[in-house]
Amino acid sequence: MVKDVDDKESPPDIDKRLFMIGSSFGIKYGSWLNEKPSESSSKGKNKSSTNGGSSAATPDTSKGRRSKTSRVETRPDLPDKPIHGFVNESLFLKNFLLKRKGSEEFKTLAIVGKFGVGKTTLCQDVFNDKDVKEAYLPRIWVSMYSEETKEGEGDQKVAVLKRILRSLGVEDEALDSIRTEADEEKRKNAEERKIDEETVEEKELFRLLNALNSNLLGKKYLVVLDDAWEDNEWSQRLDGEETQQEKTHLSCGFPKGFGGRVIVTSRDEGLAKKIVGEVQRLFPRSDVESVWKIYKDAFGEPLKDENGEVMRDAAGKPMENAIEKHVIGKDGTPTKWVVNPRYPGRYKKELMDKSGGVPWAAQMLANIEPLKNDEDKDM
Repeated sequence: MVKDVDDKESPPDIDKRLFMIGSSFGIKYGSWLNEKPSESSSKGKNKSSTNGGSSAATPDTSKGRRSKTSRVETRPDLPDKPIHGFVNESLFLKNFLLKRKGSEEFKTLAIVGKFGVGKTTLCQDVFNDKDVKEAYLPRIWVSMYSEETKEGEGDQKVAVLKRILRSLGVEDEALDSIRTEADEEKRKNAEERKIDEETVEEKELFRLLNALNSNLLGKKYLVVLDDAWEDNEWSQRLDGEETQQEKTHLSCGFPKGFGGRVIVTSRDEGLAKKIVGEVQRLFPRSDVESVWKIYKDAFGEPLKDENGEVMRDAAGKPMENAIEKHVIGKDGTPTKWVVNPRYPGRYKKELMDKSGGVPWAAQMLANIEPLKNDEDKDM
């Protein structure tokens, strides 16, 4: 999840972050917004479609527009703010996990979509669902990107497998011993002049896959591999048939026949199809109210009067479209941003147009001071 700008940050830090936001936003969504389908053709697109959809809405797989600076290490915890706009998608994902509770079949699924469209948030929502928690043990969340890669973990497959094993309680000492055994086997074969075409990394990978298989054997597990990229080197079908000739195949690490499930999220649909069989596309939101709620939650809190009481309309009800945010201005003094549009419908439509229905973009717009246009000049 993208973190909101902290109100306590110094002005230069805020300016720097907003510059990065603006640059990243332009690169990632400029081309897509120019190709947006017409309003009539995009109706209902907030419902995900399996292996279908128009080319305009197909998630971007162009490597040229990728920026590694947009990757963050994710965690399974629910976001601080409520989740809006993913009702149908959550139901689909829960159905995938819970429809056949007694099934012993191993199944995989990929959630694919553009940066910021909500793939991680959707999986966090389902990962923490009460029924899912009861149905799966263990539940393992793996951020395919990690800010801390330990020494000797240059091989991305090895690094990811070690993160999975650590989440299962395997100590670093045991993981280090696996590497040591691989080194010793390679050295011994060389001393005895035995033919050994395997690298130390392949030997280590084989042992790690065996360790993972042993830890998951007989268990109904759920594994989420969040934000897979090609440089993670996870491009093998996890539901593939293991053979003796492919003992370092990634599918060897996931026991079959116990009802295990693996969910992969990625911006790259082509990569996702290499890893799993079923792909579920996640589109930008088409529901204006959901995007407004995301923006409102990220912006701040309900507008208050001089007494600190929530502002109310003529009928005595809280003004649901009036919000405020306290920030530190560029001159270092506290200031207050206010959104209280005279015509809420127009304001929400403009927000929808600017964000493209992308939740991350709506959150980032909440970190930019709202402009007072003609219709809001009385704000």
